[in-house]
Amino acid sequence: MFFSSIRQSLYSRLISLCLMVAFVTTMVMTPKASYAQEGVMGLPQPGIMVDLSSSYVPLMITGLSVHPDNPLLMDFIVSTGNSGLQADEVKKESDRLIKYFLACLTIPENNQWVNLSPYEKQRIVPEDLG
Repeated sequence: MFFSSIRQSLYSRLISLCLMVAFVTTMVMTPKASYAQEGVMGLPQPGIMVDLSSSYVPLMITGLSVHPDNPLLMDFIVSTGNSGLQADEVKKESDRLIKYFLACLTIPENNQWVNLSPYEKQRIVPEDLG
């Protein structure tokens, strides 16, 4: 009873008319064939081979030098890759990477795990690591 009164309203008839006009115009008006050949948003035409993009090499620690007379004194060799960072940004990013490396050395090996099970929320990350 409620739905029949809604179908008879002017508002629902107006929406139905708009939908019919939209469907009919999309069926009648086809997109230009040349538009598909020009390429959309800078994409190449169909059938043209696409070359590989250049690879990105981030800033990373590539080596480590330990002094024999003082084993706690280490020199890190950092490769900037093709990150395009300035000297101060390279210093800041390499310090962050070195801190991550040293943090990995201080955590015991049996604590280097993460449990992603939603059923064991009390055992997600070990206390030492957290």
